[in-house]
Amino acid sequence: MIATLKGKLIRLDLNSLVLEVSGVGYEVLVPFTVHLAFRERLSEDIQLHIFHSITDRSQKLFGFLSEKDRELFKLVKSLQGIGELTALKILSFYGADDLHDIAMQDDRKRLEKIPKVKGKTSEKILFEVKQNLKKLESFLQKPKDQASEVTRESDLAILALIQLGYDEKTAEREVKLIRDQEPKLSAGETVRKVITK
Repeated sequence: MIATLKGKLIRLDLNSLVLEVSGVGYEVLVPFTVHLAFRERLSEDIQLHIFHSITDRSQKLFGFLSEKDRELFKLVKSLQGIGELTALKILSFYGADDLHDIAMQDDRKRLEKIPKVKGKTSEKILFEVKQNLKKLESFLQKPKDQASEVTRESDLAILALIQLGYDEKTAEREVKLIRDQEPKLSAGETVRKVITK
């Protein structure tokens, strides 16, 4: 089983990358947080913590910035009815703290900001997260400072716009224009202002 990979980043897409290790290129599926962390590091050496998925039909590599992120992915994908790709999509939008808040506030609408997570799917995810709050609590971070919260809301707005068809540079520029004027807007409000301009 592959646990970590260290090598040259030779391609970076929105939800995957290619890492060259000793002449072999590994395609690794990644959450948006990894894309953000490495978008300025093409052709540089990076290291990822890997979850190596092996089934009868295929093998997939999922990459994360830390061991803790990988373990959180393993927890989320193990919830009933949530597969690996859905877990990756959830973790592109929300960390452990966010999922905990969503469960505590019974806030299905926040989950539905994730593309293709609607109706019964969001109900199922919310139910499963609520059933596993104790496990999730071991992943909670220290309280976020205001600056990091602002950055996270900007990142989420950029991701949402990309999912809506904007290219990355345009999404970044539009989000910056809006949030320079109103830095306390949520990601959802920022996206709404961009698409209704």
